Amino acid sequence: MTADRPFQAVPRPDAQRVGEIRMALDPRNAAAFPAFGEEARASLAAACAAVARDEGGQAADEAGRLIEALRATAGALDPRELTPRAGLMGLFDSRSGRLKRMREAFRAADARMSELTSDLGVQAQRLRGRVTDLDPALETLRAPIVELGAWIEAGRARLADTADEAPEGEAAPRTVLSERLETLAAGRMAGLGHLPLARALQNADAVAAERLDQAVTALAAWRDDWKKALGLDAKRPRRVQPDPAALAGFTARLSQAADRAQAMLADGRARRARALAKLEELRRALGD
Repeated sequence: MTADRPFQAVPRPDAQRVGEIRMALDPRNAAAFPAFGEEARASLAAACAAVARDEGGQAADEAGRLIEALRATAGALDPRELTPRAGLMGLFDSRSGRLKRMREAFRAADARMSELTSDLGVQAQRLRGRVTDLDPALETLRAPIVELGAWIEAGRARLADTADEAPEGEAAPRTVLSERLETLAAGRMAGLGHLPLARALQNADAVAAERLDQAVTALAAWRDDWKKALGLDAKRPRRVQPDPAALAGFTARLSQAADRAQAMLADGRARRARALAKLEELRRALGD
């Protein structure tokens, strides 16, 4: 079972960086306060957008469709067709004829299963790729969070140096800077909120990829078991007398693996929907 990836805390801003921003902030230039820290805020918003892309959702949706196709293809093969027919129809229904028809049906199904095996592997790799890509994206996100924190600390350190009075009808410079700092602080909190939500998406994708790998393994076993039971595991068909109950058991095991994969994909979709809704709220808090 894939272990959840740990969440790492964001470090405090470097004191030297805070000091640099503080010294560059002129407390008498109130006109610059509304745009204070804008570059840092915009950088954080861009990093958050990269983390919130729902590429894993597309792969999971496609994988779900492939799992259903797998289930339908396997279910279309009915081992009971190998059982002699009752009544007059049984007089014209030989064992070799039933086996021939089943082999033909299996060959068609097996060709489709080969395609599904490849396609499921592609979607599992897409999910694993998203898991891998999120690691550097999350690390990239931490840097602008720290940088924006430095701007906020520097601005708060300068508040006492700004004028707290203004002509009638105008906001005092201290009020303008204070409101700007509140906006930046809300943006930083939104950035922080992206970290655990993105990690939750990453963990869901990792488990979904694992379940798809298990489904691919189960599908390969199903194909091998049916080939052997039908005598198609050699260069030339072997003389066999397949057991319908055994064939049904092979399909039941495949269906169980498909059920587990679908359940995990459904759980991932639900978690992804909740996380993306929260990420959208956070994106609005960032001002983008």
